Amino acid sequence: MNQMAAAGNDMLDQPVGLTLPGAASLVEQLDKRLLVVLRDGRHLVGTMRSFDQFSNMVLEGTVERHIAKGLKFDLPLGLYIVRGDNVVVLGELDPVKEKALNLKDADEVTVRTAEKQIKGVEWDFEKIERF
Repeated sequence: MNQMAAAGNDMLDQPVGLTLPGAASLVEQLDKRLLVVLRDGRHLVGTMRSFDQFSNMVLEGTVERHIAKGLKFDLPLGLYIVRGDNVVVLGELDPVKEKALNLKDADEVTVRTAEKQIKGVEWDFEKIERF
């Protein structure tokens, strides 16, 4: 019995590993400026203030970022709640590298027009003939 108690204490003295399961790994991203890519293709930039066990998160100072042909437009959204199911990938933004991209601020119409030129033809499924 004493051996079991000693083994139990040894386990408590060991440091906790750096890998955390599931949503708990988001702890490292708290209070950091993140780029979040959503399933619908939108790119959100904001500071993560909170999250839960389902990876739902609260972003503060959020903008929807559009980039095309060296132009950038940020649509302000403010405080934003993102459902965890919709997140494809997220990562911390490095302000130095972001500034080094030398993206020029432009108006929404200009950037969205450039986006459409890059993406090409948008599908209109109503006009497609069916077999």
